[in-house]
Amino acid sequence: MKTVAISASGANLDSCVEPRFGRARFFILVDPATGDWEPLDNLANLSSLLDVGILTAKNLTKNRVVEAVVTGHCGPKAFKELQHAGVKVFLNARGSLRLVLNKLRQGELQEASGPNVPVYGGHER
Repeated sequence: MKTVAISASGANLDSCVEPRFGRARFFILVDPATGDWEPLDNLANLSSLLDVGILTAKNLTKNRVVEAVVTGHCGPKAFKELQHAGVKVFLNARGSLRLVLNKLRQGELQEASGPNVPVYGGHER
């Protein structure tokens, strides 16, 4: 796995996983093999009232080689967008980014087969 995007509450590996994919303030882009990382600010997408998860997914996959996303929760539209881009999604992550990255390296995180958040309002828009 070359680049993993982890939803984060802060701009470094000492931050905690932000449980809400689309509402993450930052994503830490990390190469699990080398440990090299860089923060990606997601502030522009946070101001959107609708489809924030889709916008965030598109931002992560546009012009970037993100092979996997690690987050707490992801809705169906964002999950579908990531899946369409060929990005693996790992859900239910919690704790520090260093801890989650370690679990990913050790194969302790399971790839999700679908979203873990229901459709907003119970129906598609």
